[in-house]
Amino acid sequence: MSTSISTGTTSSSGSTSRITDLFSGLDTDSIVKSMCSGQQTKIDKENQQKTSYEWYEDALNDVLDKVETFQNTYCSNLGSSSMLKSSTYYSYKVTSDSDSSAVSLSTSGSAIEGSYSVKVTQLAQNSYVSSSGRVSSDGTEISSNNTTELSKLSFKNALKFDSSGNISFSINGKKFSFSKDTTLQSMINTVNTDTDANVTMKYSRLTDTFTVTADSGGADSSVKIANISGNAFGENSAFQIGEGTVKVGKDSTAEINGVTVTKDSNNYTIDGVTYQLNAVTANTDDEKINFTLKRDTSSTVSAVSSFVSAFNDFLTSLTDLTDAKDYSDDYPPLTDSQKEEMSDTQIEAWEKKAKNGVLSKNSDLEKLITGLKSAFFTAAGGTGKAATSIGLSSSSISVSSTSTGTSKGTSYSVSSGLLSLDEDTLSAALANNPDEVINMFTSGNSSSTSTDQGIIYKITSALASYKSTATDAVSSTEDKIDDAEDQVNDMEDKLDDMADRYYEKFSQMETALSKLNSE
Repeated sequence: MSTSISTGTTSSSGSTSRITDLFSGLDTDSIVKSMCSGQQTKIDKENQQKTSYEWYEDALNDVLDKVETFQNTYCSNLGSSSMLKSSTYYSYKVTSDSDSSAVSLSTSGSAIEGSYSVKVTQLAQNSYVSSSGRVSSDGTEISSNNTTELSKLSFKNALKFDSSGNISFSINGKKFSFSKDTTLQSMINTVNTDTDANVTMKYSRLTDTFTVTADSGGADSSVKIANISGNAFGENSAFQIGEGTVKVGKDSTAEINGVTVTKDSNNYTIDGVTYQLNAVTANTDDEKINFTLKRDTSSTVSAVSSFVSAFNDFLTSLTDLTDAKDYSDDYPPLTDSQKEEMSDTQIEAWEKKAKNGVLSKNSDLEKLITGLKSAFFTAAGGTGKAATSIGLSSSSISVSSTSTGTSKGTSYSVSSGLLSLDEDTLSAALANNPDEVINMFTSGNSSSTSTDQGIIYKITSALASYKSTATDAVSSTEDKIDDAEDQVNDMEDKLDDMADRYYEKFSQMETALSKLNSE
């Protein structure tokens, strides 16, 4: 920010008397400003340089944000559209010969294509204990909602609190204590979120009863309740649930492809196939429900297509930055005095032009672009093949010619260097050799040799290299900004000192003229 010359009777430092143009009639401020203009010009140039550094830093950080977003979305196992997840490449269509909802199947990457038959003879059930009867005083409900405080609940057997105003009990060895002011829902939530108790407590307004159910275990599950103070549980308790251990759980039993399977849950996964048992099928018309699992390549093609589209957008955004025309010589950062003579709209238009080529021909960014492109056109995943073999290729190149037919040279279209996907070729590759396609995308890791790295790890390596270089560049630019700011401060101090000296001279002149005038 540039410094303007102080005027009036005191300097900016408050150390010099500025008696100006009282007797001489001279425009002292304008004269001093003109005499200091050389120093002001130096300050303006340094401020312009500082602004250029700030624009460069902002541009680098914008690219780093783009890189981080793309990497986290497509090149991370946790990404929403990750190209490393097995589910991206292993998808199955599940069909059934029955409309029954008694059993449903879903798959993961390790599932095996084929036919599956399922017969359910028993569903799993975890141990539970319930109120022996309706617990409310009127036989309908203890409150209209669960936000009612415990002391205000309407029980048939009134809820009693200890001398401290609490009720205390333990479930599966975990102790709980609640005050009179605790709401019913808060008590239920506290019990249900405790992993040591490992139970779910519910109050049903339909049946007007409490239920405590083990969260897992099947036949081995149990619910152990002990009352400590008050009368939430126990004989003649408010919840009408006695103390002791209840073990009434059951395991599920199903026959899968002729093999009997016993589990403590109704949902489990075997060989990449997840079975959800919802009802017993034995002794029903659909005693056995038959399923067919078939590899679905269309979802993988769709995922790759979306990835290619996002990659092209990403690459285009980077290429636009390196190809942008640099107008910095004709449109340097504006000085404060220049801004004072312009409207906000004019300033905005000027700075947009000035920032246009901040990263034009930036070598680090160009290296990143080259690395991203080469990921698709070099041998990948230890297959010895490039992505062109599975339908991924670069956009076509157009060649301009003269009217006589002679070549004018190669000119690239707007989409030059971008990817195009032949979905039929990719579908055929997935059908004929799916493992090779998967390896081409996901094999290796960040430290593997280039030929052993899959496409996604090649991209990750290029992104990581750029992030390291760009982060160093940001740090270096921040140092330059700090140095420029120090320079400006020093120059502004020098400008103030210079103006003070000139004003002192003029002040002395005015004093002399005053004496002469009085004589």
